[in-house]
Formats: sequence, C-alpha cells, structure tokens
Amino acid sequence: MVNIIIDLKLMASSNGSNRKILEDNGVYSDDYIYKKYHIDSLTFASNNAYYSFYINDYEAIYNKVKDSLEALNEFYKELEKEELKEKRKQDSISKIRKKDSINALMVKDSVALRATQDSIRKLKLNRPEPRLIEPVSDKAAQSR
Repeated sequence: MVNIIIDLKLMASSNGSNRKILEDNGVYSDDYIYKKYHIDSLTFASNNAYYSFYINDYEAIYNKVKDSLEALNEFYKELEKEELKEKRKQDSISKIRKKDSINALMVKDSVALRATQDSIRKLKLNRPEPRLIEPVSDKAAQSR
C-alpha cells in the first residue's frame, strides 16, 4: 500500500505540462498505477476504506510514505547538485580549451608574422645596395 500511495502522490504532483505529456502518450495516472500493481479501482478503494477504519495503521503507512518521499526528494536534490557541479566543471574545461585555442592561434599568427618579417629582411639584405652611377664625362656625352 505504501508504494501505491507513493506513486499516486508522485503522479498527482506532476504539473500541467508534464501531465499533458503523459496523457498525450496514453499514460493516465490512476490507470498506470492500477496496472503497475495489478489492482483495480475497487481493490484500491477497499484497501483505502479498510485502512481509514484502522487509523493507526493508516498513519504508519502515511509516515512511511512521507519518509520515502523526503528521501526521494533529497536523492534528487543531491543528484541535481552533482549535475550542476559536473556542468560547471565542463564549462570551465571548455573555457580553458577556448582560451588555449585562442592563444595557440595567436602564437601561430606571431610565428607567421615573424616568418614574414624575416623574409622581408632577407629580401632587403639580398638586394644590392643602391650605388651612384659612374659619372659620364662631359666629353663622351658631347661626342655622341
């Protein structure tokens, strides 16, 4: 009975959009639970009536339900914290990789720039120095 009530509470707590998704996929909370536990609505109603007559037993059942739901809640909170921690770690790694890739591009660019500058220097060094032309004597120019 505890598991049935836990599942009923979980299904009842689903909000409108989640409930709509379930119903669109042919999952109706009461029918789903009846099939899962191989009972029908009459059996559940009979059990519910029985335990409501024995209030101490019913209270014990609801205390177990409450404890189970609280434990489930804590489990999912811890799971959410772990997922958030893992996401932050992955984000940090991605940020570092991105920064490293930018730095690598900058290094490649600086290497390429240095190579270009070196090739320009070589061209300047290999170029003959400008010299003055040999003066032409005035006589030779006039004789022509």
